[in-house]
Formats: sequence, structure tokens, C-alpha cells
Amino acid sequence: MRPAFLFFAAIAMLVISCRCSLGSVDQAQEIRIVSYNVHNLFDAEESGNEYPEFKPSKGKWTKELYAKRLASVIEAVRSLGKGKDSGSAQARDPDILCVQEIENEKVLADLAEHFRKGAYRYWAISGPKDSIIHTGVLSRFPVTAMHTHSVMDAWGFGPLRDILEVELDTSGATSDADRILLLICHWKSKREGEQETESARRAAAALLAQRIREIESEKPDLPIIVCGDFNESPDEYLRISRRYPTALMPLESGSPPAAAEGEPLWVSQSFLQPGGSSPDDASRVALYSPWAEKPDGFSIAYRDKREQFDGFLLNAALQDGFGLEYEGFCTSESPVLFDASGKPFEWNGTSGYSDHLPVCLVLQKNAGQARVRY
Repeated sequence: MRPAFLFFAAIAMLVISCRCSLGSVDQAQEIRIVSYNVHNLFDAEESGNEYPEFKPSKGKWTKELYAKRLASVIEAVRSLGKGKDSGSAQARDPDILCVQEIENEKVLADLAEHFRKGAYRYWAISGPKDSIIHTGVLSRFPVTAMHTHSVMDAWGFGPLRDILEVELDTSGATSDADRILLLICHWKSKREGEQETESARRAAAALLAQRIREIESEKPDLPIIVCGDFNESPDEYLRISRRYPTALMPLESGSPPAAAEGEPLWVSQSFLQPGGSSPDDASRVALYSPWAEKPDGFSIAYRDKREQFDGFLLNAALQDGFGLEYEGFCTSESPVLFDASGKPFEWNGTSGYSDHLPVCLVLQKNAGQARVRY
């Protein structure tokens, strides 16, 4: 039986939970988190908000195609951890699945049901409800807190996507170090121009920077993971030859550019805390990007250029020796996810997957490790 939906008006989001309790979790365990922009996944029921190509009344979108797309998403997610020559090797389903570009909570629930039965007992979706597409999360672990954060549109692009904040308890944790705070994003695309839309992405980055400061001041041991589709690479500033400030700024890029609207997130190639000769360095919100370990990797071929739009940004609590620790990062190399030109095999109306590749973060839980603060 499908779990019941609960609506929380105060935080403008939906969450689904079940009545049964989660089974016990080993003290030392690996936790896998996957982020995937599934590229416009709509159900087969017409509500009036769909993009034209996903209106069943038009005759081009059917229950059969919807079922095929659900299966393709699961196949793509399960391809993570399989190499190009891995054959039929079994891949483990993620413990936490973060998705972007889903229509509604029904799609999220249908995804949960298509995985192993009972694998995901907890899930949440971003608001507002009348948005065309949303971000969402499926989790083996209980959701203990959740919010959605709205980015105001001051540029005439239309409604910007909300940021979904979810706190998860990995094992009845008594310590913040054993919880996970996820901030799931789908930033503004570059459709109206790369530089023209940068301010919207910087606005999202500024909101996140402010929120991360608030969380770390209250819960300094809490692992924070920002993930999703950022619509720019972690080294975007260098890729555009430093022509203008970007939402993601490499911490190692040297002196910051001239003042610009919005605060960036500073991206580091290590877990070391930001530092430097000026007081401004210490005030920066600096996060580690695992793409530093895969400089030639990519998650999307945007305008035929390999880019790292999808990924994870991690705070220092994920490598402080306590609780949950960063273990690794991977992207899918499964041949089925690529077309003949080597780009992600985008859904074409009858077959395919997404114009993005799924990415995976691996955490390790330290047994018997606990921080004592005085």
C-alpha cells in the first residue's frame, strides 16, 4: 500500500512517510547518495501544467511511455558503480536519491514503487505546488526536518526553482555528525544567455551561503551536502576566462573579481578551511567539490562542450574524523547512457534517458567515533 501524503503549509512542501519503522543500520556502513536530473519526467495524467509534449490529450504521451521513462531512470541510477566492461554485475540502489525535473509527488511515489519494494520509505518534494517541475528526494532514512527556500526572480526569467532542504537521521543518531543536511538545487539555466542569467544563479548561491552559515553556527558538526543541477561547472569562472563573477567561484582562483550582485559559493579542491591574508577570506562559505578528483569527467554535453553541471558540494564536517565521512565520488560510464557521439543519450520521445548523467557520492560511517564539545 502506498504511504499517505502529509501537507505542511508552513513550509510549502509535501512529504511522504510510512508508518513502519526503519530497520536497524550497521554501526559501520557505506551510504550512497545519487543526484540525477531526469529531464522532464511527467506522469500520464493531465493537470494543465504540463509542457505541451507531455499532455496525454495531444496523443504523444501515454501511460506506456511514462512507464518506460520510469524504468529508464531506474536503469540509469543502477548503472552507477558499473564500469564499461562490468557486464551484468549488480549495482546497489542508492540509500538517498535526489532528483531534479520531476512533475509532482506522484512521479516521486511511482519512482519509489519501481525500485526494490520498501526500499524508500521517506520522501519529500519542493514547492510551490503549481510549479511545472520540482526537485525531490527518496530516502531509506527518516526525514527529521525540511524546508523549501524560494529564490526571488528580479530579472524577468519567470519563477525560479525552489531549493529543497532536508535533514536525515541515518541511524537514530544522537550526534549531529551522524545526520545529513541536504540542500537540493536546480539553478537557473543558461537559455537566455550565460552572462545574462548568471545573476540568477548567484542569487541562489547567496541564499545557500547565508543558510549554510546559519546551520553551521547552530550545528557545527552537521554534515552539509549541496547537490543537484547547478547549470554551471565548479570551475565556471576559469572556463569563461574570468570575464565576469560566477555563482560557483574556485577558492584557489586568486583575488576575487570586482563586486557583483549576489554572493558566490566558493569551491575548494580540498576540505581545508578557507584562509588567507585578508579577513574576507575567513568569511567565505567554501565547500569541497569531488569533481576535483575527476577533472576530465562530465555530466552533460552543453552545446557540445563537456561540463560538470551536476554534482555535490561538501562542508568540512564530512572530513573531520567524526561520524559520516566522505569516501568517494563517481559518474556513470554505462554505454547505454551515451549516444553514438559520446554525449548523454537524451530522451527523444520514444527512447533514451536524459541529457544529464547521474552522479554518486559515497560516505562512510565511522563506528564508535563521537566528538565531545565542552
